[in-house]
Amino acid sequence: MENVNLPAIRACRPPWNKGRVVGQKRPLLPKHVWAIRVRL
Repeated sequence: MENVNLPAIRACRPPWNKGRVVGQKRPLLPKHVWAIRVRL
């Protein structure tokens, strides 16, 4: 099996998360929780 088309699959654009801090997000603050609960 030949892998002729493999370079064509890769897009020529930078990764979407380049330069961003990735990992876990901070937990919601109580005021944010209440803001969500009020809207439900």
